[in-house]
Amino acid sequence: MATAAQTIDAERRFYGRMALAIIIAIFIGFAPSFYLMQMVSYPRPNPPLTVMTMLHGLVATGWLAIFYTQVRLVAAKRRDVHRQLGVWGMALGAAVIPIAYLTAMQAIPRGLHPPIIDAESWSAVPLLAVPAMALLLWMGWRNRIDPQAHKRFMLVFTICMVEPGLGRWPVFPPTMAGHVISNLLAFAFIIPLVMWDRKTIGSLHWATKVAMGALAFGCFARYIVWGLGIWPAVVRVLPG
Repeated sequence: MATAAQTIDAERRFYGRMALAIIIAIFIGFAPSFYLMQMVSYPRPNPPLTVMTMLHGLVATGWLAIFYTQVRLVAAKRRDVHRQLGVWGMALGAAVIPIAYLTAMQAIPRGLHPPIIDAESWSAVPLLAVPAMALLLWMGWRNRIDPQAHKRFMLVFTICMVEPGLGRWPVFPPTMAGHVISNLLAFAFIIPLVMWDRKTIGSLHWATKVAMGALAFGCFARYIVWGLGIWPAVVRVLPG
């Protein structure tokens, strides 16, 4: 019993620390363009916010707040409140996906892309993350009665938000090398979950395997479509 209790406490600490690490990474990246506008600046363009980008930032921030709250509610053994808030959290998570899509589409004519590639090709970065996030959110909802699977899908859904924030850190130059490095580091946020699985159950949980595949698609499929040169033709026929 003592060992089981210690494992539960360690699990709560793990998810709490992961939630904080994700929030910090995103906050630092979006500090000059959203959270601390006119208070902090990085040596790169900082375009003005539109209604859509403001909505995108607010909804994504709302999800981060709910995700951290849900982790803390479980740690406080308030699973009743966790379940009630979870319905609203899923609704907010569902809103993140179409808003992210529309924000990415509207960024193309505004030219919001680094100088390493054209705007249409760069849109593969956010747009290819959308189906991955949709799958993770759906799997999280579908497995809501399986706590171990549910929490893994929700964690990796939130990890998908790290890459846009981490890519805006001033330590990563607006070059292809800088983009690749920041993208790899964002994907590396799943490594603690892999290590946790191996420590606690001796192998990867099935949900971790599925979630890692979705995250890998969202992070690395862009390089395939860039190499094939097909993305501009694809994005031109997408709605929005």
